[in-house]
Formats: sequence, structure tokens, C-alpha cells
Amino acid sequence: MRFIVILFSIIFYGLAAFCQDEVLSGLFFSSHEVIQEKRTSLYLTPSGAFKYPGGFSLEMEANFRRGDGHYGYIFRIIGDDHTNIDLVSNLATTSSNFWLVLKDKVLVSYKWADVPNSSFDQWIKIKVDIDVRNSKLVVSFNGNKQEVVVPDISGLKNFDVVFGASKINSFLNTDVCPMSLKNIRIFDAKNKLVSDWKLSKHSQSKVYDEIDASEAIAENPIWIIDKHVKWQKLKDFTIDSIQGVTKDEDSGRIFFINNRAVYILSTKTSAIDTIFFEGGKPYNAAGKQIIFNKYTNELWSYNFNNTEICKFSFATNKWSFNDSTIKEPNFWHHNKFISPIDSSLVTLFGYGHYIYKSIINRFDTKSKVWSQTDRTDQIQPRYLASAGFLNNREMLVFGGYGSKTGRQELSPEFYYDLYSVNLNDYSFKKLWTLDTPSTPFVPCEELIPAKQSDSFYTLIYNRDNFATYLHLAKFGIEKNVYQIYDDSIPYKFLDTQSWSSLFLDQKTSRLIAVTTNNSDVSLYSIAYPPLMPEDVYQSDSVVGKLQIELTILILVGSLIFTLYFLIRRKKRKNKHVQFEEQIEHPNIVPIELRERKTISSIYFMGGFQIYDRKGANITGSFPPTLKQLFLFLFLYSIKNGKGVSSAKLDEVLWFDKSGESARNNRNVNISKLRTVLEEIGGVEVVNENSLWKIKMNNLIFCDYTEILHLIRQSKASGITETEIIELLALLSFGEFLPNIQSEWMDAFKSQFANETIDRLSSLFIENVVKGNLNLRYHLAESILVFDPLNDEAFSIKCSVLYHLGKKGTAKNFYDSFCREYKHLLGVDYAVSFNDTIK
Repeated sequence: MRFIVILFSIIFYGLAAFCQDEVLSGLFFSSHEVIQEKRTSLYLTPSGAFKYPGGFSLEMEANFRRGDGHYGYIFRIIGDDHTNIDLVSNLATTSSNFWLVLKDKVLVSYKWADVPNSSFDQWIKIKVDIDVRNSKLVVSFNGNKQEVVVPDISGLKNFDVVFGASKINSFLNTDVCPMSLKNIRIFDAKNKLVSDWKLSKHSQSKVYDEIDASEAIAENPIWIIDKHVKWQKLKDFTIDSIQGVTKDEDSGRIFFINNRAVYILSTKTSAIDTIFFEGGKPYNAAGKQIIFNKYTNELWSYNFNNTEICKFSFATNKWSFNDSTIKEPNFWHHNKFISPIDSSLVTLFGYGHYIYKSIINRFDTKSKVWSQTDRTDQIQPRYLASAGFLNNREMLVFGGYGSKTGRQELSPEFYYDLYSVNLNDYSFKKLWTLDTPSTPFVPCEELIPAKQSDSFYTLIYNRDNFATYLHLAKFGIEKNVYQIYDDSIPYKFLDTQSWSSLFLDQKTSRLIAVTTNNSDVSLYSIAYPPLMPEDVYQSDSVVGKLQIELTILILVGSLIFTLYFLIRRKKRKNKHVQFEEQIEHPNIVPIELRERKTISSIYFMGGFQIYDRKGANITGSFPPTLKQLFLFLFLYSIKNGKGVSSAKLDEVLWFDKSGESARNNRNVNISKLRTVLEEIGGVEVVNENSLWKIKMNNLIFCDYTEILHLIRQSKASGITETEIIELLALLSFGEFLPNIQSEWMDAFKSQFANETIDRLSSLFIENVVKGNLNLRYHLAESILVFDPLNDEAFSIKCSVLYHLGKKGTAKNFYDSFCREYKHLLGVDYAVSFNDTIK
């Protein structure tokens, strides 16, 4: 019973968490809003047509959008290279909106009104059953089925499937329905699920299904899940003399206020509604001293020297009074909020007249009195801190810039500490402090606790630079751990002239970033929850896992078949039955993936990973800058054996900093790197002859150096079959540092690919490989990973498949290669199939 309760709890809370933090998925199809060459296509059968002599079912979810050019293809199914079954749309007509077409004849049609619970921007379930045996087609939109008998599909066996634009010969089209698709599934004639493309995780132009890793090719894809990875600019505009920016999170509104009007931006549409004042004005304060009070639906403008709140009513479009007095703010970059306990207006911290503050200002709306509480004994004076509600009784305050004494001239510093604030008595409790990061940062005005309340988000930036960047960061609440997300927002910071904030838009489930610099305003969004690139990248590990499972099945199956064959042969011999010897085609034996070492190991293939001397994965100890520094030193040390100069490091990694600042950053990061490398043991950063380099002892394992060793050593002394298999196994883990994208890295990737291709190609003439079809196949496969249009590797793979008796697979591979060749190079592949397999 206890087990059932625990299991139920895990399922319940797991589902609750999933529902709260739902990740978007699907493929957005570019349609008539772009030129023909930029429109989207998804090709499910690049490796050869589906073989379903009895028929099959195609199921998907589609989301249709408004816009120019509502006409277009949803999908085309091509049977036996001559019979097209098309689902076509014209979303804007008043008659029929969807048609199922066979060749040039409309079989069934739907109006919007025929589809239950449907409209634009809603997911609709579509299913098409192709029943070849009974010559019948069944179509369903959200459960509304239509059925038609069609003799023309009788006997069809092979089916190509393409969504959106089609480049299939004789069935070309560039009219793409303005849509998004997800959860594409294929069922066989027995209604068994055989393919399942979620269209969620992906590589750049490929996506694999969840059943057997069948590959689909996307052209001009826009992956919806990437909205969780990259910031999207919502709007740029200008408002003169901005006096305040505040927001209404519940309604998805952002207010920009100057001395003439309130500008209300809708986060859903990005449209701006302007309300000109019909009376009164806000306080003429430059310190962003305006806040939206959600309890009264008013804008509140406040002045620390005045006991009246100037309130803006959306009913009358008037401020409660007019005070044009201008005073230098005493609390620049403070934090502000309306207390959920007593509706009082509260501000925290700030800077003014060369003094940082630990002061809490509280305006009691009943007594109309400002009160001040100095918390210097609990938290150091600061400004540029981040604050946000953890719940209705507690706030979190993070970071900032200030000094212990509050005086600007006495050792100001960055703070990387987290406090909880009791909203009853405004007492502070310190939770943790971070180690000083290699690059200093301060947070934006607000922090957003995650929905599970174990962490929070905020934007961070370097206040020491004018041309800086905002990076989204996630921090633990109980533990002092953090993660900085890859994408960034350009930000011009000039202290009192700049401002930034972050909030969670509940209506659209997005994080919204707002920046202002004088009169310039920019808004950006990223889908919630934010993700790292590796979280959405569908790597070869998915395929690899399936290959391992398939290998086990093949080996078990081969063993059973061998035993059966031997027993049968023995029985036949005992009966003195004469039979003709059968010629068996050997199967291709997959390269066995070697188990990765986890003691003092460095991996680059398939992604950057490092393990310390105890076997712990310490990859997380390498934030982006430290990772770039390590790789730069490591690769140059391997390349020339000498290393790189300080000037070269500064030029590549700290090009945006002055000489002194770059030098300081270099020294701090090298010191940090040395500390981390001590955990591995046997790896160190040294400076020899004024050049920085990485030195490793022989106990350290690195897949990259091992591959280079096998390649280079074998050129001089030859190579054994065991060494070839070891080389192929190392290469099989994936691409070389796939998630590291930078200009300096491109040269290393290109050199590595060229050297690998050249050596693998040269192995085809080695005696150990010449007669070994299995090795020839895997060598060709590895080359095609680096160079998909390599003629020699293609010909060898195709020939091996053919001579192993896999003639259909060889022909499908040949056809797929020809299509890709034509698509990328614009010319037909000149070598025939018969010449290829010779």
C-alpha cells in the first residue's frame, strides 16, 4: 500500500510539474510570407519510401495561422512514384477550407464549421487512413470522419511523404500552408505505431522519430522549441522623457509614462495604446518612481519628499494632482513593490549623492506617512539589486553593487549574495554567497522565482561596460549554484540613463525583458521555461541508443538462427538427405560502442565533457568563458606544441575590453582554470617562453588526442583491424564539439574533418580492409558523417549493401543520395546505380 501511495505521489507531482512548465514543440512552416526558396519542407522518407503494401495511417497535430496566402499543401503522399494523395488548404475561403485530393480529383472537403472545437491558432488532430487492401481512404479532423472508396489506390506498396514544399520529381510545389505541425505518427495496417516524430528536439535540419530513429529532413525549418533557447525581439520604439516603466503581469500590460501620456503595450500583440493625460501629471522624478498597483488598478507616482501619492485613474485618464518640482533623486535604481500584506508602497536600497543605501522606505496608505528603516546591520548598502516575491510573506533579494560603509569612494564592490526578506518586519536573512565570478555582473531590477520555487531567474550584465549584454541566469535558492543561458540581449548601460527589468507574462508563458536607454525602448521575449541549446538538440546519442538495442537484437537473433541452422543441418545429415549448400549473406555487424572512461578524462566528440580524478563529471565547473579559454589553450597546444601568447588570448576572448581590463580578466580566468584543472589531476596551465599552453601527463584520457594519435601514427607504421575498429568507435560518439560555435573554432573543426576524411579514405586500399565488407561499410559511414556528398564513401557503402544481398536498401540509399546531391549542388548525380555498385 505504501508503495502505491509513493508511486501515485511521484506520478501526480511529476505531472503537475510538467503541466506547469510545458515546453513548446512543433515545426513552424514558412509560407507565402517569404520567397519560394525560403519556404519550409519536411521530408519523412529521405532514405527511401515507406513499404506498406496493406496501407498505413498518418496522424498529426496541426496549428493554422492567419496571414497572407492562406492556400497551400499540408502534405503530399506519393504512392509508387505515380499516385499523389494530397491534403490541401485554403484557410480564408467562405466555402471549403480543406480538401483531400487523389491525383487531380477532390475526394472529401471540410469547412471550418465541420471541424469541432477548431479555429486559427489552435491545435487540430488530423488523421488519414490509407487502406490499400479495401481501396478506401478515411480522413478525420478532430474526430469528424469522412470515408471514400477509391479503386486508384489498390496495389500501392511504396509511399513517399512530404509536408509543405515538395521537391519530389513530378510532384513539385512551393505553395505551403501557413501552419505548424507536431506529433507526426505512422501506423501500419494492423494499427501498430511504427514511427513517431515529436518535432521537439532536433538537429539543424534533421529530426529522428522516437521508435527506431528514422530520419526526416527539414528544409528552412523554424523549430518552435527554440523559442525556449533564443530571445526574440518583440519591439523597438522611442518615447521622449520617460519617467517610469511598470507592468501589470496578470493582464500582460507594460506601461511607459512620460509627462504627456501613458503608453500601454500589450505583450500578446506588441501593439501600443496611447492615453493622453486629461488632467494632472506624475511627479517629475528621474528615478523611475512609478508603479502599477494591481489592487486598485492605478498607476502610482511617488516622491520621497512628499506625503501624497499621485495616482492615475484609467477611468478618468487623470492624475490626482500636478507637482512639477524637480529634485535630484536620492534613491537611483531602487527596488519597489506593493506589499501583499497591507498594500503599502515599499522601496529597497538605492544610490544618491555618492552614497549607497540599505534603507527601506515604506509609505503607509492609511496614515500617509513615509517611514525609513536602515538595515545596514543586516545587509550591506547597495543599488542595482534584484528583488522578487517568493510568496505573500517573503521576498528574495539578490546581488547588487555598493560598499560596506555606503560611501562610494571607500572600496565599492559587486555583491553576489542572496537574502530572504520577511514582509512583516522587513528583516533580512542571508541564504548564501557565490564565489566571485571571473566576469563581474549585477542583476536587473526584478527576479522571478521558478514555479517549483527551488530557483529563480534574473538578467545579469557587466555594469563596467557601456556596450554590454544581458544574460538570463538561473540561481538556486537553497544552494549557491547558478547557470547562465547562452543567448544574450545587447544593452547600453550608462548608470542613471539606463534601466532593465524582467517579468513572467502569465498569459503567454514567456519571460519578457525590457530595456531603456534615455528615450530608446526595447522588448524581448523567451518562452518559459528557458532551455540551453543542448536541451533541445537531438544528438546522435538517441540514434546510438537505438543502435545498441538493435545490435543486441541482431546478435540474439543471429545466435538463435545459427543454433537452428546447425541443429537442422545435423538432422539432415543423420537422415542422409542430400541438399545444395546455401550461400548466406553476412550481416553488417555494428561497431561496438566502447564504454567511456570516467577517471581523469576529457571528451570532445558528441559534446564537451570532463571527469575528475574521482570519476565525477565536472563539466558544470566550466562556465562559457572558462570553457572557451580551456579549449583555446588546449587545441593550440595540440596544434603547434607551443601554445598562444597573452596578446592572442586577449584578441580572441576579451576583444571588447581595454588593455588593462583584458589583462585582469585573463589573469582571473587562468587562475580559475588552474583551480578547476587540479580536480582532474595531471593537467595544468603553464607559461613557457611567454606562451600559454596546456600540459597533460599520460594518465589523462582525451578522445580527441586519441583519434589524432591513431590517425597520424597509422600513416607511418600501418594500422591493424583492431585499431581501425577503435578509431571508428571513438568517432561514433558524435560530432566534434557540436555546441561550441565561434569563428576561431571553425578552423579547428575544418582541419579535424579534413584530416579524418583523408585518413579514413586512405584505409580503403589497406590489405586489412580490402576484403572486409563490414569495415568498408563502417569506414564509408564515418566519412559520410563529415562529408555527406563524398563520392567514394557513397559508392563503397552502396556497393557493400548490394553485395551483401541488401539490394533494395542499396537502391533506396542511392536514390536518397541522388536527391540530396541535386538539392545541394543543383545538378544531377552523373553515375548510374549499376556503375555505382560495380
